[in-house]
Amino acid sequence: MTTNETNEGCEPSAVGKRPDDDAWLTACAAPGRHWFGLSATLQTLGTLFTITRWGALAWTAQAVMDRATTHETWGLVAFAVTSVPAVGADRMAGILADRGARAVATGLRQQLTGALLPTAGRIPTAGRIGETGPAEAAWAVVDLADDVADFHAQAAPLRRSALLSMLAVLAVTAAVHWPAAIVLVLTTALLPLNMRLAGLFAQHGADRQLAATRHLNAVVLDSFRGLRTLRELGAVGRRGRTLTTAAERLNKATMSVLRRAFLSGVIMDVVITFSIAVNATYIGLSLLGYVQVPHAPRLTLFTGLLVLLVCPMYFAPMRARAAAFHQRERATNAAGVIRDIVKGTPDEPIRAAYPRPTEPVGVSLTAVRHRYDGADQDTVQADADFAPGTWTAITGASGAGKSTVLALIAGLRRPTAGTVGWRTSSGLQAPVLGGCAWVGQRTVLLDATVRDNIRLGRPEAGERQIRRAVDAAGLNTVIERLPDGLDTRLGEGGWGVSTGEARRIAIARAFLRGARLWLLDEPTAHLDADSEHDVVAALRRATDGCTVIVATHSAPLAATADTVLAIDDGRLRDTRPVNA
Repeated sequence: MTTNETNEGCEPSAVGKRPDDDAWLTACAAPGRHWFGLSATLQTLGTLFTITRWGALAWTAQAVMDRATTHETWGLVAFAVTSVPAVGADRMAGILADRGARAVATGLRQQLTGALLPTAGRIPTAGRIGETGPAEAAWAVVDLADDVADFHAQAAPLRRSALLSMLAVLAVTAAVHWPAAIVLVLTTALLPLNMRLAGLFAQHGADRQLAATRHLNAVVLDSFRGLRTLRELGAVGRRGRTLTTAAERLNKATMSVLRRAFLSGVIMDVVITFSIAVNATYIGLSLLGYVQVPHAPRLTLFTGLLVLLVCPMYFAPMRARAAAFHQRERATNAAGVIRDIVKGTPDEPIRAAYPRPTEPVGVSLTAVRHRYDGADQDTVQADADFAPGTWTAITGASGAGKSTVLALIAGLRRPTAGTVGWRTSSGLQAPVLGGCAWVGQRTVLLDATVRDNIRLGRPEAGERQIRRAVDAAGLNTVIERLPDGLDTRLGEGGWGVSTGEARRIAIARAFLRGARLWLLDEPTAHLDADSEHDVVAALRRATDGCTVIVATHSAPLAATADTVLAIDDGRLRDTRPVNA
């Protein structure tokens, strides 16, 4: 488990926000920019239609006061006619903003998928692949992408429509009664300062909430992943308390953010309410004849009611911008996390030719050095050649770097220095993701049939090809005893298979890919002697004529190899005697 339980009482560190996160957050809106532009246009049109609607209503009220039946009828007709486009424009603006949000979220998820699950031909950046934990990866894909998209859906259309909408309302107010417009302008000067102070006030709380969410995600994932171990150690109760503490910490951080947002919202509402109240008081006193501004036009019921109806519209964009301002802190923090994951990943995959499947593949490691971020020294130093069609075993203590060597050869990591190359008849080329077969010590079986699990890496494979893979992996006897043969469902709620049988399913899966370079990471780990013998035999059959590089602690498996290399103090060396 990755979560450090000894630090349960420690406060999670706040996530630092960098200046370039804002620029990156803005750039994220690109996939939805078209939809956001249309939404902004409709928001502005909606404002104009609504002003017209309120004008019709005010006209109707004046007609009722004047007992002008004809004007009253036409006023009601105008109100009904203008209400349809006003409501329709606002609704359509929301729909288009949602489409833009989906485009932004999809774009971010594609970037995250490209960084977390690189496809064949995409060259990963040094040290990025595999360093993001599963909890943070899932959190970024599921939640953080939506945080960024929701912010842009709210802020991007407002950024274009807010000023136009406010100017339209101000122009109408000034046209019918300019003193009321002056009150609106004077009040507006107080709002940007309030929004900025509110944002600074909420930033620290948003940072704490992000850190608490990250901590809780890690605790939950680790708890489920290590549930069996926790039960065996009798540590379920303690882990439950850790989970409760992390949840309470997130709850406190969330409530703190809500309190700060509520307080800043109250301040803005006070300013807006004060402005509307001043105008309402002035209009009421003017209509009663108690107040008269020199050179101001005479107030009527129509002009006074119209001013009162459009005043809230003047502040509506600023109120929405304030809500988006609070959401920006969350979106900026989310963008920082996503940016750390995807940085250095090319927008388009770099394609390279696959080795021909009928051709054995050799491997060359030339002055290869690999150092993890933050490490004081190299994890691996290697100069080695792996001849085509041979078996090579790499041995060494746990943590010595065996898996790192395999990851370098597979292209899952790039070396800090030196070159890794695959040799074919066409020359030396860089590793190609997906161009080799990989069998690890942990076999992932999906909640699907045996057939679907075998053809996971090659969905288009036919029945004859699947049967060949079953034969090569020695799975015939296993398939025969399953109730529905290849159609037996595995996984949660399905049929269970042993660890050795699952390993042979992985071998069949790898065989079906047709790759001539196999990388095996502890393929016989956690197996008894008989199961290990069966798996090694299956591997020998399946890899006939292929280049095989296996990282192992198993002496029987290493003894079957043509060459045995060892990692000692991070250096890969040949274990054969000098004169051998």
